[in-house]
Amino acid sequence: MLQEPEFEGTGETRFFAMKSDEIFDTRHFTLIFINSDSVTNVTKLNRINKRRVLLFIGNLDGVISFGKGKAEDYEGAFEKAFKRLRTNLVCVPLDRRMSVTKRLNGQHNDFRIKIWPQKQANFWGNPYIWKMLLYTGFTNCRFMCKSRKRDPYSMIYAFFNAVTKNETPRSIAEQQGVKMWNMSYGNHTSVNGEVEPINKY
Repeated sequence: MLQEPEFEGTGETRFFAMKSDEIFDTRHFTLIFINSDSVTNVTKLNRINKRRVLLFIGNLDGVISFGKGKAEDYEGAFEKAFKRLRTNLVCVPLDRRMSVTKRLNGQHNDFRIKIWPQKQANFWGNPYIWKMLLYTGFTNCRFMCKSRKRDPYSMIYAFFNAVTKNETPRSIAEQQGVKMWNMSYGNHTSVNGEVEPINKY
């Protein structure tokens, strides 16, 4: 029977020690506190109030995660959200020379996000999204988001829906059967933001 990992250490050196000696070291990640609020469940007898916390982490190299926590107080909710970060770890395909290679679309409920490749980063817009893009490792892109209401949970789901569709230049070149240096990203040589091979001669 598998046991829950124990939370060891104190301060900045805290980490989760797994049964298989795997270590999730928080020093390699940057944590973003996205949202905290309270929810109420109305029953016939009384009202049950609970606190919610939403967190995001990234290591600037394609490993990201988010965690939601709910408890009677904010400390308990934060603790549960922090533990959920370990189980939600996602490895995004990433090439540091060209981190975003095609248009990425994500949607959840009313929230929509679009990410385009660009030579230089343009992170003008939602501060939470551009920080998440930065700590994901996306350094050459611009984005646009649209929503009628500010729902942080729809935002985080749409964000992960978009960035997990990313591909590296090598994988795209292998799929299309072309050389990597014969490819262009976005702008005039692409169709709908997709990568298209070009002929130099």
